[in-house]
Amino acid sequence: MAKFEFNKSAKKKAPKPITETKISKPKETYDPVKMTKQVEEDHQQERPKKKHPGRPKSGRKSYQTVRLQKKTVLKINALENALSVATQDATVDQAIERVLNSLTGDEKRAYELWLEMFEKKEK
Repeated sequence: MAKFEFNKSAKKKAPKPITETKISKPKETYDPVKMTKQVEEDHQQERPKKKHPGRPKSGRKSYQTVRLQKKTVLKINALENALSVATQDATVDQAIERVLNSLTGDEKRAYELWLEMFEKKEK
């Protein structure tokens, strides 16, 4: 059998010419004197704000935790955004007021009795 001879030089491609990379120059350079002046101006403009530790007191409001399912919370959040209400509490309050307005006489009387009982129990 005849021996095959490979010509490696035929496979090599000529390298692509490399273009010169231009060195970029920054628009501004760091100037410590300028930065010191700028920091001093910023410091003079900002007055330190008084920070009060802890949560702000909300006056006479008292809060209690209510456990809700995630689906219910999503519904409340959707109503809050749809009606442009400020808080979840206001959204729930508004929804309850609408239900109370649609109660019949007997239902309203029962509601008032239950509400009175729960208020007395809480005190």
